[in-house]
Amino acid sequence: MKNKIVAAFLALFAGMFGVHRFYLQRWWQGVIYVSLFFITMLISMEEHAPVVMIPVVLGLIDALLFFVMPQEDFDEKYNKKRMQERRTGRYSEEEDVEEDANGLMERPMKTAKVPQANKTGKKENKKEDFFKRIGIEQFRNLEFENAIDSFLKALEDNLTSPSVHFNLACCYSMIENTERALQSLEKAIENGFSDISKIHSHQALSFLRKQPEFQTFVANGYHLVKQLPEPQPNLLDTSGPALSNATKDVLDEVLHLGDLREKGLISEEEFVAQKRKLLS
Repeated sequence: MKNKIVAAFLALFAGMFGVHRFYLQRWWQGVIYVSLFFITMLISMEEHAPVVMIPVVLGLIDALLFFVMPQEDFDEKYNKKRMQERRTGRYSEEEDVEEDANGLMERPMKTAKVPQANKTGKKENKKEDFFKRIGIEQFRNLEFENAIDSFLKALEDNLTSPSVHFNLACCYSMIENTERALQSLEKAIENGFSDISKIHSHQALSFLRKQPEFQTFVANGYHLVKQLPEPQPNLLDTSGPALSNATKDVLDEVLHLGDLREKGLISEEEFVAQKRKLLS
């Protein structure tokens, strides 16, 4: 499987020779780069012009494009066979081991084979596995935010996947988001994640284990402590402070003005003017 970071550095330091194109198995493009380098070098020697810089600039442009290219686009272009296998769900055991070789992420849980009739469930599992494996690859490339997005997409098909929730906890721990990490870890346990020893030994969770919230989480049986809602004021409670005498007098005057207005003894304009004077 080709790595876009490796391709980018090859293009940066040896792009004029087309080494990155040979790495990507674009042989004819690599031959063109090598030929272009020697042709421009001969022209530069004959004409004393820096024409040889053309393949150098092309290599730098390729390096820049690889650095900014999204991982999905790179895989679609240079890892087509692997992407097709991801979509069809055809993975070998060797690939599973290679995918998890760094020991940072929880591998997708092995599930028992289901009857052929359950085609809808198979399609959903393929989509879930597709995004899980993309997330694992992004995690290995230290693209933690992108990995979180991929794992969240996997959850859209299976909200109860313990391995996806565990992987999310690892990602949130790596970006030092304690609250989200604990929430994901709790969901993983609630949905059947039972390898408690991994929670206490997993390298990706080392930051989380140092937080005091984690100790509380463990002491509470690997569940978050539910916070009680703040007490609301009792609207029926009449034991509050009494109104001052001045305030009572003003209210009485306003009520009296209202009575005079209803009896027609004062106009609406006079009522408003007198009320403003009292309240000011």
